[in-house]
Amino acid sequence: KLIERLIQEFKKRGYRVAAVKHSRQEIDIDKPGKDSWKFAEAGSEAVVVLSPDRLLLTRSLEHEPKVEEILRLIGSDVDLVLIEGFRKGKASKIEVHRKELGKELLCPAKILSAIVTDESLDIDVPQFPPGDTGAIADFIEKDLISQAKGDTILFVNGKQVFIKTFIKDVISRTVIAMVSTLKGIGEIKSVDISIRKRP
Repeated sequence: KLIERLIQEFKKRGYRVAAVKHSRQEIDIDKPGKDSWKFAEAGSEAVVVLSPDRLLLTRSLEHEPKVEEILRLIGSDVDLVLIEGFRKGKASKIEVHRKELGKELLCPAKILSAIVTDESLDIDVPQFPPGDTGAIADFIEKDLISQAKGDTILFVNGKQVFIKTFIKDVISRTVIAMVSTLKGIGEIKSVDISIRKRP
């Protein structure tokens, strides 16, 4: 599968990678009778299962989260998140197309960054053969990862608020300037702040 091969390729290149799989079906990874299942059944909104080398978080949802909300949950300590199955949202999209499924694409060509296909399509979008993992990774690295660096994202009440470049610059410069004065900080790669207003 393409995502598996891309994860391996980016790991070889030194990237910290996360993967997200969107499923239209209900998912249940917990087993009845286990403590974590009992906690959820008792009404816990979120359950974390922790071991020395793994963390599993399950939580109840009021709505299906957008890509930006998922990225916030993953955190800022990864370089790249590969997502399978999301057609909506503003994340860069690469569609995997197979000849046997017909000429129609699942997404409009104008929102695609590239297409991975086993046939040549008459569309003005970069196209790659399915087996050329290196070239696909090169494209993602050059055209998508480099564009995403240095962004400032604002969430209010759990929802992303889109802000103009000027405001992003003001927020990031102010916060980084203040944080950099703290002792023992070292090189700042990212800053995550959560503010909870008192009632």
